[in-house]
Amino acid sequence: MDKGLNKCLHKGLKIYGLSCNYLENPIGIDSKPRFSWKLYSDTRGQRQAAYRLLVSSSREKLERGIYDAWDSGKIASSDNIHISYAGKALLPRTRYWWKVVAYDMEDMPFESDVAFFETGKMDEEWTAKWITAGYIRNEATAYAAPLLRTSFELDCEPAEARLYICGLGYFYAWINGEKPSDDVLSTAFTRYDSTVLYLTYDVTELLKAGKNAIGIILGNGWYNCFAEDPWNTRQATWRHWPKVIAELHVKLPDGSRMVITTDQSWKSAKSPITFNGIRNGEYYDARLEIPGWNTPGFDDSGWEPAKIIRPPGGVLRAFELQPIRITKELAAARKWQSPSGTCIFDMGQNFSGVVRIKVKGKAGTEVVIRYSDLLKEDNVSLNQAPIAGFVRSGEFQTDKYIKKGDGVETWQPVFVYHGFQYVELSGLDYEPGLDAVTGLVMHTGFEERGHFRCSDETLNTIQKHCYWATVSNYHGIPTDCPHREKNGWTGDASLSAEQALLNFAPMAAYVKWMRDFKDSQKPNGAIPCVVPSTGWGYNWGNGPDWSSALTLIPWYIYTYCGDRVILGEMYDAIKKHCDFITGMAENYIVHYGIGDWCPPFEGPAISVNMSSFKTPTALTDTAYYYKTAETLSRIARILGREEDAEKYGNLAEKIKEAFRREFFKKDERGMKVAGDCQTSTACMLYQGLAEDNEKEALLKLLLSQIEEKDYHIDFGILGNKYVMNTLGEGGHAGLGIRMITQDTFPSFKKWIDMGATTLWECWNGGGSHNHHAFSDVSAFMYKYIGGILPDENEPGFKHIILRPALECGLSYVECRHESMYGGIECNWTNSGDKVTIEISVPVNAHATLYLPSSYDGKVMESGESIEGVFGINACIKGDKLVLTLVSGKYKFEISR
Repeated sequence: MDKGLNKCLHKGLKIYGLSCNYLENPIGIDSKPRFSWKLYSDTRGQRQAAYRLLVSSSREKLERGIYDAWDSGKIASSDNIHISYAGKALLPRTRYWWKVVAYDMEDMPFESDVAFFETGKMDEEWTAKWITAGYIRNEATAYAAPLLRTSFELDCEPAEARLYICGLGYFYAWINGEKPSDDVLSTAFTRYDSTVLYLTYDVTELLKAGKNAIGIILGNGWYNCFAEDPWNTRQATWRHWPKVIAELHVKLPDGSRMVITTDQSWKSAKSPITFNGIRNGEYYDARLEIPGWNTPGFDDSGWEPAKIIRPPGGVLRAFELQPIRITKELAAARKWQSPSGTCIFDMGQNFSGVVRIKVKGKAGTEVVIRYSDLLKEDNVSLNQAPIAGFVRSGEFQTDKYIKKGDGVETWQPVFVYHGFQYVELSGLDYEPGLDAVTGLVMHTGFEERGHFRCSDETLNTIQKHCYWATVSNYHGIPTDCPHREKNGWTGDASLSAEQALLNFAPMAAYVKWMRDFKDSQKPNGAIPCVVPSTGWGYNWGNGPDWSSALTLIPWYIYTYCGDRVILGEMYDAIKKHCDFITGMAENYIVHYGIGDWCPPFEGPAISVNMSSFKTPTALTDTAYYYKTAETLSRIARILGREEDAEKYGNLAEKIKEAFRREFFKKDERGMKVAGDCQTSTACMLYQGLAEDNEKEALLKLLLSQIEEKDYHIDFGILGNKYVMNTLGEGGHAGLGIRMITQDTFPSFKKWIDMGATTLWECWNGGGSHNHHAFSDVSAFMYKYIGGILPDENEPGFKHIILRPALECGLSYVECRHESMYGGIECNWTNSGDKVTIEISVPVNAHATLYLPSSYDGKVMESGESIEGVFGINACIKGDKLVLTLVSGKYKFEISR
């Protein structure tokens, strides 16, 4: 250990939360490493004055003080997020160990625990070949899931071993009959003719001296999606039979190495999975099981040789996000017999995943499992019709299992996921018990980072619904719904990104999806409305209201996580897309797009009803065109591209002028925005298209429009973001609460009363019952009720804006977010005669707390007047008492 380094706590300071590229101890990365860490101290005002990053090629060297990869030296800086590696060239397939030394304000050093990152194959050429099963010769033979295997011998146990593998569309691998990981449905969906993602597994502990075996099973996934649908998935240019490429790199104790690769020497056979389609389901015949097929002693002499097959066309890149995992198991809440004699199970929660069944019966019994989030009008029969219409070939959300024996058997599908609350079992000659099905919740496994709870149970339930809608709709990409479409609709994801970044840690997953945007972008800059795209979505639905996700999600990642690198990585694509919109606009007005989708309507959930019939689509799309240009100008300035900053800033001003001429009228009688409704008025305010001297009047106009609707919602998914954020910014959080908690249509509360357990698609209950497009209401709760907001000028919550809605009618709020700098808390109570606010500001950050000016002279902190309390500066600004806070914990009390 270096002289002077120590791990003792000095005044409560410690380093925690080490990450590399948003991941903890990642294995197999190709991107340049970026390091982040968090600091905690019991001492108010503590901060990092300097840091020293140390990287070694072995843990032993790191602990001995031999930093043979990188020693940053002591850097006088408070930076502790996104520090880019700047050492020696990294070698492929190599583990590096790192730690950080942070110096406090007294120049005392504190050493972190040891972490690591491991490079993938990087630019190293693959020696393996893409292979598939020998029996697959046409589409019909590719419906089943093939098995592939090989065996080899080791003279001794390995020192280390890594399996680098990409199986398309999905795969599972075993070493000597054991899985190396708990991930499911790997690899992630991409534009396969541009990019395919390989995974890296540490399999050192699974290998042994003597004979070893690798077994792989392949599923069709999105790579070979053969169902007919409106999005031309079946016609995707990349679509082909399942295939795999894999390299097992083994290092022996004497330093020698061996590599086992996929080639034509592998053996192949059919599996018990006789059919699997991501839009249809999975069929499994347990009578076809082959015991021990993935173990060393298995006799595969009767298996067909594998065959080399053409590559998918995309570049192999590392899988650098959290994989899909089974994160929860849910017991069925109740069950009943349907009129047709089937057994229906209510899981009590709408979610994405599958069920594990436990059934008895005779060998050869076929059990059929059908899934939906809807029941028919009789409220006892499964109803797939409203969500099954887009799957135009094969069955929809249907799994089948054929028993192999006469005893109790357990099974779960492995190459599909469904969206559902209700499960129908048929084919049994007895009434199964409640434990016959167990729900397996499946989604991209990003960590939870937020907490919101308050005295209003309706708001708590809405927050819970936002949680379930979000996790149900992330499977390598953010989807609109987990059943009907499973598409990466750009606008839906853009609208929900802020709440996702507050509730979870989806950053690595978003970075992957942004790279999908680049792969899907046409040379002219066009972005499809669904990403990845099969070739569909460039001629409908891709107006700026949806395609601006390319600009806004990197901006949100920058704002909430302080990440400049994503801005630089996406810059050229954003610029090209802005230029494309300019070419499509007429006098800076955009006349194509989707608009305020799903405003309140009566009748069936069909496009003519779900379209924006109040707010002109040209209004919202032109506003997003402005936001694209204006944000691009800001990004250019952040990246030091001043010429572009001026160019796109000027473009934004021209768009703003055109918007105001086309859609905004004001005279002595007042102001009016085209459409004369909540969405239109709030759009102008939210998107920054109003002048400062117009904002108060426009806000009053919005308030009057809300009053005209008896304080009810009158907006779709775009207006949801505009109106709620505008009310929050304007200090009307209480009114926002009143709108979303109304008992009558349309409102989030009405959904709850109708039985919702997630967010729905349409206010009247039509369409999908698991949609996240309205989930920005959760961000409204964090930002404008709890009061935790980021500052774009000091992003990543380096500066925290605290605006608790103390007078919104709630008696308590718990609001927490684990930021890149550490935990932020703003918990408050209001009993009427006393207000308490408990605040936590992480080390290296600072905060500004806004309180009503009427609190001046009444605020105590930990029992003392705030005047003269260390870490607090107070002043009056307009109608606000403004407190600036250094890092630390605070407990304010205000007696009235």
